[in-house]
Amino acid sequence: MPTEGELNTLRFFHYYPNVPLAIVSLVVYILLSVALLVRVYLTKSRNFLYILGITGLMESVGYIFRLVSAKNTTLGTYIGMSLFLLLPPNALALVNYKATGEMIRLSGVPPSRFWLKPKFVTWFFFSSDVFAFFLQGSGGGLQAMSAEKAALGKTITLVGLIVQLFFFASFALITIHVHRSPKYQYTVVGQTNPKRNLSICLYITLILLYVRSIYRIAEYAGGYDGVIATTEWAFYVFDTLVIAIAFVVYYVLFIGNYLPKRNEEEAQTRSTRVNSSSSSVDINHVERGENPEGMRLYQVKK
Repeated sequence: MPTEGELNTLRFFHYYPNVPLAIVSLVVYILLSVALLVRVYLTKSRNFLYILGITGLMESVGYIFRLVSAKNTTLGTYIGMSLFLLLPPNALALVNYKATGEMIRLSGVPPSRFWLKPKFVTWFFFSSDVFAFFLQGSGGGLQAMSAEKAALGKTITLVGLIVQLFFFASFALITIHVHRSPKYQYTVVGQTNPKRNLSICLYITLILLYVRSIYRIAEYAGGYDGVIATTEWAFYVFDTLVIAIAFVVYYVLFIGNYLPKRNEEEAQTRSTRVNSSSSSVDINHVERGENPEGMRLYQVKK
């Protein structure tokens, strides 16, 4: 006779989760996360790239919840699994937003439109992602509160996913514009065409995130007892595998290779400050009739 935990498993999942698949997924995500974190550290890449590894570790927590829920599901473990597998991949989009903003900034091209300003690209889409994240998290929280609020929670989560999909598409258009425009060029030591390589990484990962979002929308639209939500292989193909491939792409086409390193940025900032300070000193000396070495400057009268 099934235990209460097993009955809950069937009630929430409509099947018994595959334990070996969950274990493999957990191991793969941990390995990819550690590999990305180590690479960012060893290559002294930009700090925002740590988001990649942290995101993978958060997803790993979701697979731990899935293992715990495999044969003895409670509402708490199910909600924990759902939130940690639904929300963290949103952070991967933040990495892409920041990368495109950096391409624009490094090119030094004056923005002809407000939506081509580096800060706008980064912070507007970051804010939109946070908004979508909030909707999805709030929807998940409502679903956990009571059966009466479950339908409302599902609708809010669905709206959050659709909003995110819209902003993904808008951001993709900006990235395509920056990539195709010859004026957005910059240099990185040791790289022949950093903009092209970085754009390829962004295109591939955006497509993968888009596929995953479409799957999630279809899952929530069909309901918890729908065909998609009750088909385990669909979850592992369109969520687990898709995001794992995205992590592999982030590692192989490593964004840190196509942007200046932390120490290069710091050196450039210090150099800019020194040059600015020197220029200011020179101007002051000239105004007083002196050169920087303290020698008097005289005007030759004819």
